[in-house]
Amino acid sequence: MKNKSIWLAISLLVLIAASVTVILIKKGDSTGRKETAAKVGSVAEKETDATIITFTVPDICKIDDDNLQHFNDELIKDGHDYMLTIKYLGYDKYAELLEEELETGDTDIAFLGLGDAGGTNNIYTLIHSGLLLNLDGILSQEPGAALYAAFPQNLWESVKCDRHIYSIPSALVDDQGVYAAFNRDYIADADIDDWDGSIQGIYEMIKNVEWKDSNAPRFQYLINDYSFEDMIGCEIRYGLIFDYGSLSIENPLESEKFIGYLNVLDQMKKDGYMDDSISYLSNAGLNSAETLGNIEAGNYLAALSCGAVDEVFLKDNITVKTVKPYLSSRINGSVAISKNTDNADDVVDFLGLFYGEGKYGNILLYGQGDSDYKVIDGVACNADGTDLEDDYINKLCLNLFVNTYPVRGENYMRNRKNEIFSFYDSMELSPFIGFEPDTAASNDILNDMGEFMNSLKDKAVDEAVEVARDRLISDGIDEYLTSVKGQWEEYRQ
Repeated sequence: MKNKSIWLAISLLVLIAASVTVILIKKGDSTGRKETAAKVGSVAEKETDATIITFTVPDICKIDDDNLQHFNDELIKDGHDYMLTIKYLGYDKYAELLEEELETGDTDIAFLGLGDAGGTNNIYTLIHSGLLLNLDGILSQEPGAALYAAFPQNLWESVKCDRHIYSIPSALVDDQGVYAAFNRDYIADADIDDWDGSIQGIYEMIKNVEWKDSNAPRFQYLINDYSFEDMIGCEIRYGLIFDYGSLSIENPLESEKFIGYLNVLDQMKKDGYMDDSISYLSNAGLNSAETLGNIEAGNYLAALSCGAVDEVFLKDNITVKTVKPYLSSRINGSVAISKNTDNADDVVDFLGLFYGEGKYGNILLYGQGDSDYKVIDGVACNADGTDLEDDYINKLCLNLFVNTYPVRGENYMRNRKNEIFSFYDSMELSPFIGFEPDTAASNDILNDMGEFMNSLKDKAVDEAVEVARDRLISDGIDEYLTSVKGQWEEYRQ
């Protein structure tokens, strides 16, 4: 799930579908703004004094009209004096339109949007605009304490920006660490037990193993993007390296950890242990039928994956070890309260209920609070064995990943809340959590780094570094790095 191109593909598909079905929508203006009022009826229509809470989402999300009515009926029946209305804004200009809604006080709660693969994240712009409610004091007392209890404690830490909490975190389990799979037909148990979690350690294991019975490379590399950063104890973002051990920020091309990792992979290619067509940024392994066939057959000495194909490692002769991930800043896909809301107490109370009790989320998504599912061969399905609904985008925009039932394509868990809490609260926190530098001077540095990684498909590491270094210098890497380092030192003090 770390591959953000998936978000774009899903979003485009849902956006097309969203243009077909419109629920109580007034005609959008030229900017793409769309609005919908809550449809109320039966119990709810009698409660004219109920507070209306507006939740703003992009129009790639579409909640069924009857589900919304059922949801509001259930709120009133349970004794709550508020109801929900959902406002849809055009996805293409969502950040711009949302800022207007927050400024005018026309929304109470909002999905803040998603960053992109290039590192752009409008959420920080919204936070720094002063339009979002600071939740620090609210979460420590009622009714905010119920909201705080609805998400793992470490997740709350991960959404800090400049040491403060402005948004409710997304509990989407999208980073499960790096999986290292070892074939015990060739590699001794003692060597596997002694593995230090490094790429160099894997290289040392496999370079002395006889490999006569297969044409497949000894090493199968299934990691794309910068998912290997947990193996080197670093965070790679904004075109820079944030080193957890030294608490320093570096130019990636001057980082021994970063370049050392790439050099080991480069040597594996030269030695014939690894497919020399694989680019470290491209996801070539996961898209290659031949590579996946090798994995499924156990036809390799060792393999690395960031979790996307971990189930095919489950064989009697395969031992899988995990490099657990650090939890870094994750203000992406989160939800916030408008600073200009007129109903802060009701909104906080509502959110504690909405995220704390699973039945409300299930009613809004599925129309019923008592849906059930079962797991067959590791895959969740309906109780009758049919496929689950593909309602991923709605769950994403409403941030309903903890208590609600799973959807098709989601990570499947028998007890979602317990497992999600256990996963996040057992993760080690990045020491850089809460530090979000001003990256206005980054110029083309992010693109330069992406091009550098892609060039490794055709060039040796030292040759690629030489080309990329000149480009980074011309794009102002030295000035940019000095600026971010200065911001970091000021933040630490």
